[in-house]
Amino acid sequence: MREKDIFIVKTVKLLSIILLYYIVGTKNLFLYVLSLSLYEILSSFFCHISFKERLSKLENNCDKYKIYRFTIAGICIISSIFLLLGIVVSDIISILLNISDILLIFIFMGISVAILPLVQVTSEYYENINKNIKYQKLINLYYLFDNILLLIISLLVFRLFNVKESVAVSLLYLSKIISGLLILGFIYLINRGRDNSGGYSKKVNYYYELKKIFFSNNTKKIIRIVKNSYYYISIIVLYIILSTRYNYMAYEIGNILSFVYFYALSIIQYLVYIVKYINDNLPSKITIINKIYSNFRIMLSLIIFFGIISPIICKLLFNNSDYAIYLSMVNMMAIFVLLYDIVYENVNNKKVIYVSLIIGIISKLVLIVPLINSFYRMGYNLIYGDILSTIIGMFLSIAVNYIYIVNTNVSSEKYFEKFLKILFDNIVFCIVLVLIQFIIPMNTDNYFKALGLLWLYLLCIYVVIKIKHIKLRGKKRG
Repeated sequence: MREKDIFIVKTVKLLSIILLYYIVGTKNLFLYVLSLSLYEILSSFFCHISFKERLSKLENNCDKYKIYRFTIAGICIISSIFLLLGIVVSDIISILLNISDILLIFIFMGISVAILPLVQVTSEYYENINKNIKYQKLINLYYLFDNILLLIISLLVFRLFNVKESVAVSLLYLSKIISGLLILGFIYLINRGRDNSGGYSKKVNYYYELKKIFFSNNTKKIIRIVKNSYYYISIIVLYIILSTRYNYMAYEIGNILSFVYFYALSIIQYLVYIVKYINDNLPSKITIINKIYSNFRIMLSLIIFFGIISPIICKLLFNNSDYAIYLSMVNMMAIFVLLYDIVYENVNNKKVIYVSLIIGIISKLVLIVPLINSFYRMGYNLIYGDILSTIIGMFLSIAVNYIYIVNTNVSSEKYFEKFLKILFDNIVFCIVLVLIQFIIPMNTDNYFKALGLLWLYLLCIYVVIKIKHIKLRGKKRG
């Protein structure tokens, strides 16, 4: 997809998640968040299927059709395995978390895993054989339908009808299933009457082609699976500890985890995308290390600002400033999520990638329980321990990859001094924000006051940045 399309899709997705918060109201979305986390892990296998490239190398449309059929069959078979795996996981989770009646949720989740890859390969196939029509644009339509239907279905099951919680959560996955079926039906309707059967070439090695389609980007898939596993581990472990050791009520645990790993995480992931988008438009000749520092500088300033005004953000988006503590905690993780993505995009050594992934995820597993207990004994929120375990795991992975990048990209630049300068600038930035907070107290009792404060803070930051740029220009001229 084009950058403009990606921006629209991600913005619409974030808006739909915020609207979903108001639609759900006092109902608990924990089971949806729990199953959706597993959905993200399973769907990661299909995230980098290379189909378009393989089709472009074939001249015979009949061969393309056969490859397409085999690919569809492969997706269905793998998705069936994932469906069975989801059923097994639902049994394990029901025992571990002492939650009953979740089988239907994981069945619907398992079915929905196959939908997007089926839409993706179908649109790529028909665009290849009929170049006059841009079928890839239908992917954007799929995402749009998915978000709209999610809101409509949630309105029906949570507001209009008194649907049982497990059934209501299961039906939320119909947004993906129905959206996919609508797009597939539309594509097949346009191409009805085309005959691509018969006349296959004996020179084409279909086994080799399918192997390339499904397993050509294994490293990228594993990176994404491991990254999503950080969040899934957090949800499972936190629920067990909060419910068994610290006797939190199930409803309270569900609300906390739903906000942290669905609403707050969605906002942070959107911020990460925005920063990456800004830096991707920098000159292409910029070195990998400079790119890392550029992302680090922008993201650090953003999370400081976002951390300070998190009560305002929570009031404006969720009409509840009490959730600010959780948003601030997830906000601390944002810079590591960003750097985690960047370093893995720029390391080509598979051995380094796998070693760093293993070190990171093992550190997360080893540290999560001790850190949660330590923060509890110190009197802090338990989520701090979980977030810190994720930060440490990701930091270790980033460090291993960064060392490799530095050693393979020799440069005369003094990066330590650049790092100190970034820290100094942001310490000054943080002090300015704190001073503004003392001068203009943060009042979130009223929605319109919170909105006015947001604009006032943005104006103050704009003035500070403008003054800094004027000073820099003066130094350059001097």
